[in-house]
Amino acid sequence: MKTRNGISRMMSLFLWVLLMACSAEDGAVGPAGPQGPQGEQGIPGTDGQDGQDGADGQDGTANVFSSGWFEIDPWDTDIPDFKFHRIPGLILSEFQIENNLILIYRRYQPIPTFTSVTLLPLAEYNSSGTLELLLTSRVQGNGLFIQIESYGRNVTNDEYLGPETQFRYIIIEPDPTSDKRPINFSKMQYDEVIKYLGLDL
Repeated sequence: MKTRNGISRMMSLFLWVLLMACSAEDGAVGPAGPQGPQGEQGIPGTDGQDGQDGADGQDGTANVFSSGWFEIDPWDTDIPDFKFHRIPGLILSEFQIENNLILIYRRYQPIPTFTSVTLLPLAEYNSSGTLELLLTSRVQGNGLFIQIESYGRNVTNDEYLGPETQFRYIIIEPDPTSDKRPINFSKMQYDEVIKYLGLDL
């Protein structure tokens, strides 16, 4: 009888130790509870005021290539009634020749207080109104040339050379995205062209 009671006590003690060794963290995770009701939404804020439209910018051009002022010295071909000079370092692509606008300006400054800038071609006439000299530019091959043709008089060797006479070219690629008519730069003064294109004088 005592042996049976001892065994019962031992079994009770063993079960008690086993229960004490287990914790609530070791149990399986139960299912999530039901979701609570949604809270009340706040009052929507008022829309902000639209900003003022900015002024439209001036239409520009896709690309502009410009030289600084340069002198011719000497002419590549130099005879009394015909002279020409190829602008060094400038090689025109076929696309530029066919699509771009090429402007060449002549700056004449015989004294520091007088400067005249003229777009080529430039024609000079004698007192009777007859054409005497024609200063022009031309494209030949992939080069850009400045040339003088005279009629009825000789052109001296130092005529139209620096430092009194200088030249500048501007190559303008039209903007293919613009639907406006192209600008007629030949009708504009040199200062107006420079300002429009954003170039330095």
